[in-house]
Amino acid sequence: MGTVRRKPLLSRNTALVVGYGGILVGAWSLWEAYELRGVRRPFLTKFLPGA
Repeated sequence: MGTVRRKPLLSRNTALVVGYGGILVGAWSLWEAYELRGVRRPFLTKFLPGA
């Protein structure tokens, strides 16, 4: 029983742009939710990338 290799859904460059874009949007969302409103962030958000 061999494994079947599939062709990747996205090209490498597209995957990198989507991944980094997601990190940037997530960091911006956290900034909007907490820093901009002057509310303290939950402790666990300090371990998220971009936070």
